[in-house]
Parts: sequence; C-alpha cells; structure tokens
Amino acid sequence: MSSSASELHGVAPGLSLRLSLPAGGRDAPPDALPAIDVSSIAGAKVTLRRGVEADDVSLRAVCATAPSRRWVTGLEELVLDRASGLVRGALGVTIERWEAGPIRSLEQRFEQPFEAAGRAGERAVAIRGRHVLGFAGSEHDAALCSVVCLEPAQGAGARCGALLGATEIEGAFVAPPAPGLLVRAIFLAAEEPLAAAAGLGVLAAAGVAVVLARRPRPRP
Repeated sequence: MSSSASELHGVAPGLSLRLSLPAGGRDAPPDALPAIDVSSIAGAKVTLRRGVEADDVSLRAVCATAPSRRWVTGLEELVLDRASGLVRGALGVTIERWEAGPIRSLEQRFEQPFEAAGRAGERAVAIRGRHVLGFAGSEHDAALCSVVCLEPAQGAGARCGALLGATEIEGAFVAPPAPGLLVRAIFLAAEEPLAAAAGLGVLAAAGVAVVLARRPRPRP
C-alpha cells in the first residue's frame, strides 16, 4: 500500500467511508477485531469492521446502522457519551488520559473528536479519533461510524493525523426523524441507562475509537 492508498466502503444508504491507509499496511486478522453482537436490536447491522496494521500504527474502523423510529433533541449527548465509554473499555490499552471535544452539529450530523493517552503493556501510546452520528436513507436509519488510530506516544500526531485527515464520509446525511420523538430502537431512552448502554454497543462498535467524517461532498 502506498501512503495515498484508500478504500471506499458503503456504510449506510447514501453514505460511504473513504478510509485512508498507512503505507505498508497489512490487514488485521478478524480475530484481532472486536466482536460486535447486534442481535438484541431488531434491524441493526454492522456495515463495516476493518483493521489495518503498519509498523507501530494501528487503524480501526467500524460503522453500524439501526432503525431510528424516534428522536429527541439532546439525545446525541447520551449516545456519544456512552460510545466514548465503550471505546475506552475496548481499546485493549490502559487509558491514562482522555479528552473529549465538544459535540458539534454539522449539516445534519453530530461530531465529537477526542484524544487519549495510555499504555499497551510497557509501550506508551497516543490515541486520536472522532465519533460521527447521523441519519441516512429514506427510512432515516441512525448511523454511527468510528475510526481509531493508535501510534507511539513519542512523536505522536504525524502519522495518525495524516491518516485521519484524509479519511472522510462521502455522501449526504438526511434530516433526523420527526422532532419530539425518541429513538427507542437504538438508544432506548435515558430512563433505561443500562439498557441504553447495552444497545449502544452496536453503534459504538465495542473496540473502536475515533470516527472520521468530513463535510460530505460529491466526488467526480
């Protein structure tokens, strides 16, 4: 793979993730990727589960969708908070610092970047990423993608920054479902936080941290 290599993956109706790949990257074996069980949510499915390794850099990407029957403004905070919690517990490293950025609403989607530091055994690692949550297709399905990049803490930023900067979601998100409703199919509601946490495992992708999405734009 060259430094400019990329893959295009369909992740939801009308949406694709263009994943930038590290030079010399090799596929991570399936058993090295987190197992994702979506059976508890009717209609939910994992649409991308991808891992690439190159030298000391590890890249992971997962996307999932589920029927979105109801939505209420502000629920994105609960969703992304639980997604971050699942990410922290599923990276396979000891987290020493976690900094989540503000949630931004950008053209019918929500983004939340984050950075972290931790240790993988004796090795200090830096983690960078972003969650992206939105809706797709004629049924306004909820879609969450996460891409995570881990690299050695010393000199961190150069390689992961370039990969994440060149990774983007292509296509167009659609408007949320009718306002005043609640997404029970995926998010279950704040009255049942434990059930919500379990349900969000499908979208947080249980071992992935970082979602990358730029402003959707058509490609020639």
